[in-house]
Amino acid sequence: MSTASIYSTTGTVASVFQRMSQNCRPDMDIVIDNHKEGKTYTTFDAISGKVNITAPNEARFDEIQITFEGTARTAIENLSPHTTKSRTTARHNFLKLTMPIRESDYPHPRVAEAGRTYTFPFHFVVPDQLLPRACSHSTVGDHVHHAHCQLPPSMGDRTLPLKDDLSPDMAIVDYAVRVKIIRSRERDSKDMVLVEGLRKIHIVPAVSEAPPLSIRLADKDFALSKTKSLKKGMFSGKLGKITVWADQPGALVIPAPSATTKAQPTTMATVNLRFDPHDASSQPPRLGGLTTKIKSTTFFSTRPAIDFPAHFSQQVHFETTRGIYDTSVALSSRCVESVSWTQQCASPAYSRRGSSTSTSSSDDYSDCTQSPPERANTYYTASILVPITLPSSKSWIPTFHSCITSRAYCIDLSLTIHTPGTGVPASTVHLHVPVQIAADGNNGRRASLTAEEAAIELAEQEAEEYFRPRVLEVPREELIGRSVLESAAMELPPSYDDFAPRQVVDPGRG
Repeated sequence: MSTASIYSTTGTVASVFQRMSQNCRPDMDIVIDNHKEGKTYTTFDAISGKVNITAPNEARFDEIQITFEGTARTAIENLSPHTTKSRTTARHNFLKLTMPIRESDYPHPRVAEAGRTYTFPFHFVVPDQLLPRACSHSTVGDHVHHAHCQLPPSMGDRTLPLKDDLSPDMAIVDYAVRVKIIRSRERDSKDMVLVEGLRKIHIVPAVSEAPPLSIRLADKDFALSKTKSLKKGMFSGKLGKITVWADQPGALVIPAPSATTKAQPTTMATVNLRFDPHDASSQPPRLGGLTTKIKSTTFFSTRPAIDFPAHFSQQVHFETTRGIYDTSVALSSRCVESVSWTQQCASPAYSRRGSSTSTSSSDDYSDCTQSPPERANTYYTASILVPITLPSSKSWIPTFHSCITSRAYCIDLSLTIHTPGTGVPASTVHLHVPVQIAADGNNGRRASLTAEEAAIELAEQEAEEYFRPRVLEVPREELIGRSVLESAAMELPPSYDDFAPRQVVDPGRG
């Protein structure tokens, strides 16, 4: 049994609490079934347990509130000399589930006896998404509102015994089972919190892999291709042009907390190269090392974001209510000198391409290279497979976007290229490719409900169906049919002969 953190309010509430317990805090234990320190919960997982409250002295109360809450908190340091505040903070309570307590669980009258322990059970289920009212501000589109209504993962909470999740102190997302003992003040019937306790929970919700990110030309956060001119030597002529590009790799998927094998998330990236020689005697350059890093970017703000944040957006540069925290983790560094080049034949200029040729072939990529010089009839291609595995030294969280905080990832690839001449330093090409981190949940299975919860849910569904608005209107005139029944012989359905084309006879011909 573990003890939850307990604290009382100040001022008048503190005086009431002092009279209730004579400077002795009540013993409050929030016990979660099958829980251990560092345990991770995911979508549809059940969080069940009980709250044990023992008052050292007799005291009156009115209500016990047990809730499961999710909160995001951000802070921005004020560097402007025109303000007196050192920082601006924001708090967003995006989730609050209340556990109903049966009347039979309360003492009658509601006076806690000294030394007696009162037990209140609770049962919560981690939802798969938030209610629409969790994001009530304006956005640029429904896709942003939909992203803001997804559960964000726990982030930046230093009180939990977890590894570093690459989060700053200015952005925190936490979940907790919170218990409040409430008493109504006699003079104005205002509710006062006598004692409050909480137990924090680490949650990584299930996140599906999203489609590849749509990168605009003005988006400087990413660079999927680079082209460089190479020289033969310090005082020699041109060697040619080399183009390096990579597509967005598949998502890195965090395994479910209940998975038996805890393999680290892995994906594969492909670095493509094309060398266009300046003349027929130019040979492809020698490759050097390839260094891979993953960059984690945490966006946070004290105002709701209307769009997905980015480094080079005007919102970041001209608003003092937003901040960015970048940090990188090295993944691998290896020599790729042994990568072989393949000679390709260039297509003649203005030649008609067959309909079976793919537009995504290496012969035709208009976004990342220029046309080869007319004097060179060949070019060279190569590919490098780059495995990407997240190191176990960090606690990785999925990619997400919420109202005041977001997390995004990028793979930084640095390729060294050596020229054959002397005196020319090696060239380095840097690519910045977006990558997603997804998470497997509880296999899409919803936690089982108790009999009482199932009955309540069924009653709510029936009530919603009963009160669902219906529109009744008079049908249009053309939709109203008038049937006439004849007492005599009724007409038979028409035959195919009735629809045969009729021959038109010209009366001028005999």
